[in-house]
Amino acid sequence: MKLVPFAVLVAIALASCAIAQENELPTVEEVEEAIVRAATAFSELSYQGGYPFLVSGDLQTRYNCGHNVLRPFPDETYLCIEPPGTPWVGRAYLRAYRATGDERLLEMATEVGDALATVQLEVGGWRMRQPLTDEWASESIPAEVEGAYQRGPFADFDDNRSQGPIMFFVELVRDGSTSEGHREAMERGLQLLLESQYPSGGWPQIYPPPEDEYDYRRYHTINDATIPDCMRTLLLAYRTFGNEEYLDAVIRGADWLLEVRLPGAAWAQQYYDDFVSGPLIPNHPAPARWFEPMAITAGESNSVISILTEVWLETGDDRYVEPFGEVAEWYENSRLEDGRWARFYELHTNRPLYCTPERIITHSDEDLRPGYAWKGGWGNSVLRTIERVQELGRDRMLAEREAVPDAERIAQLGRAAAEAIDALDERGYWVTERGPEDENIRSDEFRRRLGALSAYLEAVRAAGE
Repeated sequence: MKLVPFAVLVAIALASCAIAQENELPTVEEVEEAIVRAATAFSELSYQGGYPFLVSGDLQTRYNCGHNVLRPFPDETYLCIEPPGTPWVGRAYLRAYRATGDERLLEMATEVGDALATVQLEVGGWRMRQPLTDEWASESIPAEVEGAYQRGPFADFDDNRSQGPIMFFVELVRDGSTSEGHREAMERGLQLLLESQYPSGGWPQIYPPPEDEYDYRRYHTINDATIPDCMRTLLLAYRTFGNEEYLDAVIRGADWLLEVRLPGAAWAQQYYDDFVSGPLIPNHPAPARWFEPMAITAGESNSVISILTEVWLETGDDRYVEPFGEVAEWYENSRLEDGRWARFYELHTNRPLYCTPERIITHSDEDLRPGYAWKGGWGNSVLRTIERVQELGRDRMLAEREAVPDAERIAQLGRAAAEAIDALDERGYWVTERGPEDENIRSDEFRRRLGALSAYLEAVRAAGE
């Protein structure tokens, strides 16, 4: 059992005095015990290191996701790859390992690495969900397996399906894995990101891209943060290993984002790729699915602002934040009467665009295709980020990242950690009503709660150093 350093006790005591609270903050020992108990319980839900999206509270049914639909999968070998599935559970284990130093957590993350390396596609990436089998073949899964799908020959960048596993492997190798298989999976994934980048600097949604010039999956894709996530993954690899090739790719991506920003506005969800011909114009805003018109997007431009800020912080090149004032002005002028923003705005007129269930593009929001975020508060996040960039500047923002948490912050994190400990059931699970069952054990809830415990340990230890 680890002892709490005196300086940490002082920091916690100061936090308790500074902010009135009904309950005492948990001790380091209590948090460490909760982390190991929750992680051990959750690891028992895995199949050889792979995880579903969620498991029913009675542990009888496993669910994976597909196109925003949760589906029961009777075959436990099915792994959920996209967030918050297998790679994100692994990253939660790694964060907890860094916070506690407990080798059992690294062992759990290692098992995740083994599973993801086994199902890595030949091209170097991953898909939405994949079955973990003893021998991974290129043919389809047997038809008699309910929920089986055809394994395609391409890697998927949509919804972080390939970037997430690569980021996990970067952290796993960095944090101590000695497995050659893990390092090889990481290197193959990073090579995929380098190889799949278009000459102009963007990325397609899938790789290799389709040959059909009208298949939107070959276009430069900002939707679902595809390109920003590719850049973020390479930036993590650069910060970890110092390979300039990764940073060069990030800079090419950032330069492309500056080039394709729509004048006086923000970005489109997707752009025609470098190699289209005929009436299609390379790097021009493009349509995608029938309900995703060629338009300015208030939604996905949020992820662009975020990654450009990161590139600016990394390089110190002010070019990457120069458009922010104009972008902020566009968001302010495009706000709807209810304070939110439309996802799409028409090119040239800036009128909000929507789509009906009958596949009609319209300016009216009265009859909308269900299951899509047509309005949202994306601009609030954009405006906050831009305000911080403009008011603080690069040096102060970097200093804030390195600053020791103050007493108020420690107390805030301590309350979240206490809530996480109290929410554990007698089995060691965080159970929620969110989901298809009365009780659900969700990967995202596990990651959120374990992250709260890890964040508190990080803060108190930083304050005690």
